[in-house]
Amino acid sequence: MRLPFAALLLLLPAVVTAEDFPSLGPHSRVVEVAPIVSGRASFYSTAFHGRRTASGETYAHHVISAASNRFPMGTLVAVRRVPSARCVVVRINDRMGHRKRVIDLSREAAVALGMIDAGVVDVEVTPLPKYLVGHESACMLAFQPPAHLQAVDGAGLRAPGK
Repeated sequence: MRLPFAALLLLLPAVVTAEDFPSLGPHSRVVEVAPIVSGRASFYSTAFHGRRTASGETYAHHVISAASNRFPMGTLVAVRRVPSARCVVVRINDRMGHRKRVIDLSREAAVALGMIDAGVVDVEVTPLPKYLVGHESACMLAFQPPAHLQAVDGAGLRAPGK
């Protein structure tokens, strides 16, 4: 089990640039372990550009954000289009009027998921665990079970009896 995890670590760089990841605002929230919610996603019409969101922010269709009634305001969530592998991390900054959908995405987030032509698609959504915030592969890793690592001492050696 250690070899596949070590290989995964070598393949996944741990640095991400600011423009690739939503910013953590003063009201952002992260979680330790999160459930996966399945449902339908839609995206905002460009007619909403410039309007105020429930968080008080101004909606901009070219910024990655989302509305949801299922997650607390400010929560970073990973959204994966199924059955494809397209995935995007968004910050919840608004509430939705329709309750049949799990999430309503900004146009930019919808472009990232390749859903502009479809309009409404099946997705899985999960709050982003704290340990993945800032990781460039955070979106895909959010849907994987957490790794269980062996304890090591400060020098990186396995502790006696571990």
